[in-house]
Amino acid sequence: MESSLLDVLFLSEKRKNLLLLLLNGPKTIEEIKNTLDVRSSPIMTQIKILMKQDLIVENDRLYKLSSIGEILVPKMKAILETFNVFDKNHDYWINQDMTAIPPEFLDEIGKLGDYIEVNPDRNHVFEYPKEVVKHLSESEKVMISSSFFLPIYPSLCIELAAKGTDITLVFTEYVYDRMLNDYKKELEHFLNLKYTKLYVCNNNNMKIASSIVTEKFMALSLFCNSGIYYNHNLVSFDESALKWGKDLFDHYKNMARPITKI
Repeated sequence: MESSLLDVLFLSEKRKNLLLLLLNGPKTIEEIKNTLDVRSSPIMTQIKILMKQDLIVENDRLYKLSSIGEILVPKMKAILETFNVFDKNHDYWINQDMTAIPPEFLDEIGKLGDYIEVNPDRNHVFEYPKEVVKHLSESEKVMISSSFFLPIYPSLCIELAAKGTDITLVFTEYVYDRMLNDYKKELEHFLNLKYTKLYVCNNNNMKIASSIVTEKFMALSLFCNSGIYYNHNLVSFDESALKWGKDLFDHYKNMARPITKI
């Protein structure tokens, strides 16, 4: 029985790896063998299957994606990335309110890549996990968006800004009002520092708990389906995650108003 195109794309690790490799450009058989660490005979079998399905073509001893392959393989990659994100921590995702993530970003959730879940220890439940604080302290540019107030915000943000970190905050009205009512002096101090910016958006425009993006890492925190929040962060160092996180931050910042003085 002749295999369907769907089977050819997804039912062989060797074929998937080869297609993803060719997504980066044409390759010789030697480059394919060396990169994928395979022998000639097995990989040639897969190449023939892919050529029969018109997914790759050969020209002047170079193998490359066909026109059909150039359309399908990027979509295959996105699907595989999404599967990997959910498969990595299925129990976590099934309990989170993923509708809080804007649809256009949820479609690209696979960009989170090889993330880890980090949580503070029980003695610091209202603070960022120490791993996150460490990476923040080593970053030159920090972008934080939050609809959930953490008591660590005032001291942490001032500490980062005071040492020259370029820090931009996007808070919901709820978080801003809490800062204004309970930490007005600290908020004024923050706004008077050199490399600081603060934006405030409508409570309804930000449904995630928080996100952090720097040039080194990004972190995402969601509410549970029940509406309950527990302090945690999904942390990724992948370039695709940093871009995803930066775009998400800009999404919220573009809907917010700047605060320059109080």
